[in-house]
This record gives sequence, structure tokens and C-alpha cells, in this order.
Amino acid sequence: MGLSGINILNSMGAGGSKYINNTASHTGNFTSIQFTEDSVLSAYTGSIEDVASLISDGTVFSQGQVIYGPFSAVSLSSGAAILYKA
Repeated sequence: MGLSGINILNSMGAGGSKYINNTASHTGNFTSIQFTEDSVLSAYTGSIEDVASLISDGTVFSQGQVIYGPFSAVSLSSGAAILYKA
């Protein structure tokens, strides 16, 4: 299996996952985040450009929405999500 196949598997949960539903900071090596209910981020360290505006705007991510891309830390203001590990 090539490198791209491994990346696809990781983004689909092959590396494991972590369910979060609190306002604590969660750290690790993650590939994507899927919201299991309408959610708002309070912090995010990853590959989203201008994430500070996204957070200060209080953007609501709808249930089922997915953000793809590597990240190392996330906190929620509200809601719940599954963090997929690399």
C-alpha cells in the first residue's frame, strides 16, 4: 500500500480516534475532526489559515461536518466531536 493509501486510512480512523464532549484541551497527532453535534471551537492548533477569525466569529460546525488536515490541539466551547488520530 502506498503512502496515499495510508493517509486515506488514517483520515478514516485506522489510527484510532478519540471522542470529546467537554471544554478541555485535547492534544495529539490528529488528521481530522468530525462533529457529532452542532459545535463551536474555542481553540485549534493546526493547518487552518486565519483560525483566530474562525474562533472569534463563533462559527458553528454542524453535526456531521468534517475538517480535514493535520492538527495537534483542539478545544470546544460547546458540542462534541470525534478526533481521528494519525
